[in-house]
Amino acid sequence: DERRAEDGWLAREEWLYARRGPARSLLIGFGDERMGTLEAPKNPGEAGPEAAARSAPFGLLVGWEPQLVVQLAVECAAQSHGHPTACLAAGAYAVIVHGLARGESLDGAVQHALAMLVARPGHEPVSDALQRALGAVRQGIPTPGRVEELTGDGTAEGVVSAAVYCSLVGEDVRHGLRLAANHGGPSAPTTTLTGGLLGALHGETALPPAWLAELEGRPTILELADDFAMEMTQGPALHSPAGASPAWLARYPRA
Repeated sequence: DERRAEDGWLAREEWLYARRGPARSLLIGFGDERMGTLEAPKNPGEAGPEAAARSAPFGLLVGWEPQLVVQLAVECAAQSHGHPTACLAAGAYAVIVHGLARGESLDGAVQHALAMLVARPGHEPVSDALQRALGAVRQGIPTPGRVEELTGDGTAEGVVSAAVYCSLVGEDVRHGLRLAANHGGPSAPTTTLTGGLLGALHGETALPPAWLAELEGRPTILELADDFAMEMTQGPALHSPAGASPAWLARYPRA
């Protein structure tokens, strides 16, 4: 039984124990205690978009420098998606979210991500994909075919590109998410990444209420998001050598 009291409050959330078809790369990447590194990443041939979706929270570290946000996202991606393109796509996505969380426009955040990618070896596939997304905005009314074309073969850079496009051309949150979902390509990761961008732009209150009402685990997600913000802004006051909150350490036990 994994739901032991000493594991913290999340371990007692029953809905989290449903298996939801994780990608094989995730099962392999997190299936042992070995840590991947940029020099020796897990699954070095894996270029899927899952690590990019996992990198979104790094973008919420608004008090941190963008270069560090990119580095954290890239290193996190190496735990499951070791292909250089997947790692750099994760870094690009995280720093775009970071720009949005700091008040930039989406176009401006993408331009800053492109400028930061130039210094990274092997950035061309990711940079080219983001440039295609910006160019597609000028090609008229958005269509499912254009989204599918941007996703390409479903690798990370294509899905990030499609998410940027859907977020730029969406008339509102509902339209952007539907555009990301209703096409013949990899709609689940495209919608996930689009939701991250639109969420950073507009916040939860912009989501259709009927959709929120059906969201599984919403109270848990809201509570976790609040705690994440508390940890990132007040962490030293909650668990520093000088003093610690017993309630916080019980809530999030040290490994």
